[in-house]
Amino acid sequence: MVAIFVFLSVSSAQEVIQPWQIPCREEIVRPNLDVKSRQHMFGQLKDPTGAAFENSKVLLCKLTEKDKFVDYRSALTGKDGLFDLKLVEPGRYRFLPAPNRGWKQPDSVACVRESESECEVKLVVAPNPSDQPFAGCPIQ
Repeated sequence: MVAIFVFLSVSSAQEVIQPWQIPCREEIVRPNLDVKSRQHMFGQLKDPTGAAFENSKVLLCKLTEKDKFVDYRSALTGKDGLFDLKLVEPGRYRFLPAPNRGWKQPDSVACVRESESECEVKLVVAPNPSDQPFAGCPIQ
């Protein structure tokens, strides 16, 4: 009696996909600010050292009925990091306090002081590692 053994080896090499190989359009972007009533929205941006974001664009994008974000309002910070987005209508928004992906965009934004007609936002915006997915894409 002769026994024959056959060993099969399945080679499943993993392909490494680099962040710059992922198309920008595949990024999933979610709202990070819910505005319940018409409010005057203003605030201040700083980095982790306490330095103000000076002359930096703050962008507010509104979520449409078609689940797309459109530019709604923007403002520039002053020398002390203060910004004023004026009156903001109720809705779901993407609040982008940093000008590029060198800074982490917040998952959620809340008013530190809120009344029926005003919302004050104070954020510390931290640096972002440069090897993240979508690092070469514009902020969304």
